[in-house]
Amino acid sequence: MNATAAPEATAVEVKARALKGMFVLALRTVASQGLRVVSALFLSRLLFPSDYGLFGIVSYAASLGVFLGDLGLSAALVRQAHEPTRDETFTIFWCHQALTAVVVATVCLLAPALTRGYALGDAAVPMVWALALGLFLSSLRVIPLMALERQLAFSVIARAELIENVAQVITTISLAALGFGAWALALGGLVRGAVGLACIAWASPWRPQGHFRVEVLKRLLGFGLAFQLPPLVAAMVAGWVPLVVGHLLGKEAVGLVNWAWALASTPMMLSVVLNRVAFPAYCRLQDDPAGFAEYLRTSLRRLSAVLLIAIPFAVLAMPVAVPFFFGTRWLSAVVLVQWFSMECILTTLVGLLATAQNAGGRPWERLAVVVGVGVAKWALGTWAIQRFGLAGIGPVGVLVGLVEVWVTALLVQRLNPAMGGLTRQVVEPLVTLGLVLLAACTAARSLVPEGVWAQAFVGAGLFSAWVYVRERLPGTLPLLGELRHILEFIRARRAARLAPVGPAST
Repeated sequence: MNATAAPEATAVEVKARALKGMFVLALRTVASQGLRVVSALFLSRLLFPSDYGLFGIVSYAASLGVFLGDLGLSAALVRQAHEPTRDETFTIFWCHQALTAVVVATVCLLAPALTRGYALGDAAVPMVWALALGLFLSSLRVIPLMALERQLAFSVIARAELIENVAQVITTISLAALGFGAWALALGGLVRGAVGLACIAWASPWRPQGHFRVEVLKRLLGFGLAFQLPPLVAAMVAGWVPLVVGHLLGKEAVGLVNWAWALASTPMMLSVVLNRVAFPAYCRLQDDPAGFAEYLRTSLRRLSAVLLIAIPFAVLAMPVAVPFFFGTRWLSAVVLVQWFSMECILTTLVGLLATAQNAGGRPWERLAVVVGVGVAKWALGTWAIQRFGLAGIGPVGVLVGLVEVWVTALLVQRLNPAMGGLTRQVVEPLVTLGLVLLAACTAARSLVPEGVWAQAFVGAGLFSAWVYVRERLPGTLPLLGELRHILEFIRARRAARLAPVGPAST
């Protein structure tokens, strides 16, 4: 599993390594999703909404600590033109540990107030402490992982992450079966962190050697803060669900929301793969604007085609799939899963656009967008929950997410002249396919008033027919054609791998 240092690569080599890394991580993602499905099927029958709610509220403080303990310094190292020196990595490593120690101490001190504020009981305090201490499992792996990502050594990373996923699933299901309740989720995450840290530390060529240099910290802090503040603000924005929902509707409602998001966000694993590969690749294409633009356009087209064709069928099937696979106790979450599934499409596309923003040296623009989104979600979300209860959460997320996609695409389009027309390419399929799905859902309920199975089949049929019609309308981007290009590309790569090696190539 060990990786060795790699020399600087040309633009062609960067694209080739990025494509290979994307393919390897995609395979890992498929395997991880299989494990996730198995875990969800078991846990949905072993745990209750209140268990997910307790864990969701408690884990929010710890998840926020991940961002507070990272000033984006490792991303600044990835983006810089020269290979990081020993002193640079040594300095950033110990900065991470010092920040994490401060965050852990703060969270532990505030744990009793958090649990009292949400009526979680004193038994929840040790869970907060355990998850807070688990932040070190993340901070210790940041620089070793950065060393692998800068080399685009994603096959090594994929193996390590698959191992940690297996460890988490086995631990969580076993503890849930033994009656650990919310602790099964907490301890499963800690085991995953420990196993992942061990794998990454063993695989990475980096070791903590060098000298602490204050000038390194000063030089990287500007970009690092701008890079890290958007995800920190986004994490604080996400807190409107556990904080507002928990305060107004109780921890069981938080459990339904968290469970629905966990199920709906499965496609976002694809976003994680693309963003992890794209950032170091985009950073190395800074001097090739045309190559940068084409790589981004291709990624967005293919991602949109896959998500906008596949996810709507999942949305139509949710009223049947949720009670059938997970039990009737989760029926209240069906509508949430449907709305969150559409929101995840928007979040996935924003993630890729935001990566291009950061790689293009515009992290402060990204921060402004995230702050605006945060204000909108807290304001509209709180009003919607007070007015409509749980039913108000989904529409707010989709509406705000669509605006975020449009604004982010507009800003990315300004990075260089080769990006012209990017906003329309991104937004048009989202709007037209969203309207087609809405029409299919409404028509199916009108045509078949009774029977969720019949409604799902009718809705799927109508959606398929109207997508076919949309493809032939002037001014629309062809999604089905893009799917054909993806299949042709996969066949070509498979044929290239299976082709016999001739004497001239040996």
